[in-house]
Amino acid sequence: MAYQRIGLTTLIASIQDKIQTRTKLKCYDSVPGNAPSPFYFAEVINTTPANTKTMFRDNFTVWVHAIAEKGNSSVGVYTMIEQLQEALTENIVLPEPFELIMQTDGGVQTIQTDETGEKHAVVTFDFMVCYGFKCKM
Repeated sequence: MAYQRIGLTTLIASIQDKIQTRTKLKCYDSVPGNAPSPFYFAEVINTTPANTKTMFRDNFTVWVHAIAEKGNSSVGVYTMIEQLQEALTENIVLPEPFELIMQTDGGVQTIQTDETGEKHAVVTFDFMVCYGFKCKM
């Protein structure tokens, strides 16, 4: 019997749903050119097998970009970071048969001002997902 790994679109959709529900801000996987700030943008950066003796697992590293409104102050982007981290203290919900084993906040990686004048922060999260169990016959 072959096991199906979770698709990246399914994982990102679950992350987007949690962020949008808890922050009330839009979270894109591809940002339209005319998207008004503030908003979030989520992308998978890395996938790594994390199998054990008993489980088939994958570890996903996701960068969530927080794009704040234009302005000289960093308060907007700091508020977005806080809202994002608070939103993802609650586990994402995955469809059957996948099981979320661990969800970890990796912290803020960078904060910068884009050429548009918007403050831009990147926060990393790791998600470990189980997609099957091993058993001896």
